[in-house]
Amino acid sequence: MRAWHIALLRSSLSLSEAGYKDYVPSGLDNALRNNHADSGLSARSRTSLLVLVICLVALPVRAQSGTTQPEPSPSPDNSTIHSLANPVIDPTRQSDQGRKTDRDPIEKADEYKSKLTFSTYFTSGNQAFDLNLRHQLGPFTVWIAGFYDPQTNKLLRTGIQYDYRKAWLHFVPSIEVATTRAVSGSLSFELGSGKTIALVGYSRTNLKPFFDLFWDPGDSVQLGIGHKLSSYDRIQAYTIFDVRLHTGQQNTHVVWRHKLNANNGITFDGIFKSGHEDSGQYIRSASLGVYYDRPHWFWKLYYDPHVNFSGHTMVRTGIGLKF
Repeated sequence: MRAWHIALLRSSLSLSEAGYKDYVPSGLDNALRNNHADSGLSARSRTSLLVLVICLVALPVRAQSGTTQPEPSPSPDNSTIHSLANPVIDPTRQSDQGRKTDRDPIEKADEYKSKLTFSTYFTSGNQAFDLNLRHQLGPFTVWIAGFYDPQTNKLLRTGIQYDYRKAWLHFVPSIEVATTRAVSGSLSFELGSGKTIALVGYSRTNLKPFFDLFWDPGDSVQLGIGHKLSSYDRIQAYTIFDVRLHTGQQNTHVVWRHKLNANNGITFDGIFKSGHEDSGQYIRSASLGVYYDRPHWFWKLYYDPHVNFSGHTMVRTGIGLKF
């Protein structure tokens, strides 16, 4: 059984820093120049001169008071390479930046560096368990996991991925190895700098038995599209299809992520699969998954007939912590 999923559900926001220059009027002494001739002025002239002086003194005070309001600084996580390399000096965006830094807790949940997931896989007459710990170290993410099936398989696996992001390109190479001597690698791309991006990926294994948290063809290509609906909401559609074993196996995913409120989010993953099973029978089937997200924890459930193009139906459930 092989499984390696190369789709990434990520996205990033770029904020630009803008600045103001204080305007300070000069030349106040021009109004008082030649004050030795003051004795020759009439009373009306002296009164007009006094009013002019008072107005000029008040002008810089008003100008400075309009520009000294404090502005919130952008979050370090939003100070991306793109925003630093292409600053946009636009004072009207200052208030927008202030709103973006005050995000809901469910949106900040993606910023946690570590994730611990415990999953249980149910098939007819059997169940298996998986424990996975992931941690982000700068642009690198590393993980270690264990899979336990009381009847057949036991293994440990570990892997690493690197995130490279610049302008319109997000590139993620990764590699994973297991104690069964299984090796899997992938190259994943997100192409585009706007709300709509293209998803492209390639995955390869050494055809050794592999158990993972994802259940798509292992030696495959991924093609798809993603669209960002809001700072949290997004929709993706992509197909992962076999390009090595001539099985015709392919899984097409439609994924919708939605923020319910400030502390709750939900993701639905609908999957249509087609291709030849290991027995040679051609099948068409549909699966459904739901992912419930909280600021510090999450829960997921999948119903998956013909799991990994076998004759088995699997129910997968898992719970995890973010910290």
